Amino acid sequence: MSSGLGGMSGAQARAVEIAGGIGVVAEVDFSRIQDRLKKKWVRKVSDNLSQIHEWIIDYKERKKPISIAYHGNIVDLLEYIDEWDVSVELISDQTSCHAWDRGGYIPAGLTLEESRQLLNDNNCDKFVGYVQASLRRHFTILQKLTAKGSFFWDYGNAFMDAVFKSGVTVIAKNGKNTNDGFIWPSYVEDIMGPLCFDRGFGPFRWVCLSRLDSDLKITDQIAMNCIDPSLSALHHDNYYWIKNAGDNDLVVGTKARILYADEEGRIDIALKINKAVREGKIGPVMMGRDHHDSSGTDSPFRETSNIYDGSRPTADMSVQSFVGNAVRGMTMVVLSNGGGVGVSRASNGGNGILLDGTNSKDQVIRFGLSWDVMGGVARRCWAGNKPAIDTAVKWNEKNHDYGQITIPFQADQILLDDYIK
Repeated sequence: MSSGLGGMSGAQARAVEIAGGIGVVAEVDFSRIQDRLKKKWVRKVSDNLSQIHEWIIDYKERKKPISIAYHGNIVDLLEYIDEWDVSVELISDQTSCHAWDRGGYIPAGLTLEESRQLLNDNNCDKFVGYVQASLRRHFTILQKLTAKGSFFWDYGNAFMDAVFKSGVTVIAKNGKNTNDGFIWPSYVEDIMGPLCFDRGFGPFRWVCLSRLDSDLKITDQIAMNCIDPSLSALHHDNYYWIKNAGDNDLVVGTKARILYADEEGRIDIALKINKAVREGKIGPVMMGRDHHDSSGTDSPFRETSNIYDGSRPTADMSVQSFVGNAVRGMTMVVLSNGGGVGVSRASNGGNGILLDGTNSKDQVIRFGLSWDVMGGVARRCWAGNKPAIDTAVKWNEKNHDYGQITIPFQADQILLDDYIK
């Protein structure tokens, strides 16, 4: 169960189906649902909760994946699930809660049109009142469902922060402020951080500038051949993804692909694609990455939420990444603010390398991508994250002629506490 089929949340339903699950995503804007239906990113649509309940039962019994859009409010969906005791393993939320007071979160009890009318009529205070009441309802129903065994995680869209600002202080871990995070983990804290970012795994993209499907197919094959699925679950999942990426028919504009890989894997794929350009097998390729990566973004409720040394609100990683990428010759670098969670909530360092087949780009790939990925691993290593320490130690062993990541000596916590006292 989740919400949002807009610009950043629109792939949720399709992703659940690709992963073999049953996904129900609430969306109040029917035009968004129509767009996803047209692209086949969602398969079934209804504004009738009983109908959706029947579909869930049917597909569970048949053990078939399906993506369902509920045209309605996520709060109503969750309250129905609670009332009818429907077993839901996973719950999240991808409404634009960083703009909860400006229409990013449509409150239960109001339609999209009614909400917009209030905002257009300058009834902002009235609208905010509805939103805060809805957020409190949303929190209450999540408490009930998690008590029944559902797992809720925050996507990092400022949902829990918005709940806190609506007056629900108990959502804060310390019951007073947001300094220590919230009672439910951000998915970076609980999943992405220890599983991916601490190990240097993150999403990167490439775009075939020739606009040819054949070039995209060749780059998919190159990437697949660079991945050993037996190395780990992450390697296995990304091998499975890239092997079947073409069949999922997700390309809607430029001939682009996205994949997760660590530093070593990313460099290998980029070098092999650059070689294919050099040999005339494909046209030039632009390779970049998501802000949502090991070192790309400083954002205390999302990308840096699993950094526990007190520095997670500090714009450090993104700036280091940006400057280092620039001096290592990347084609395009950017330092920006916001990145999907709202201005002042994140600092983002982005990059792109034009793979034009030249030998000089091989150097940029080796040194630029290594810096870009391992900067994030280093910061997590210094914060004491064990997977990041292990990754840094292995990197030092392989790259001792090139550089070194300082490994922290960690004091005994009792000794440290006594000393500070």
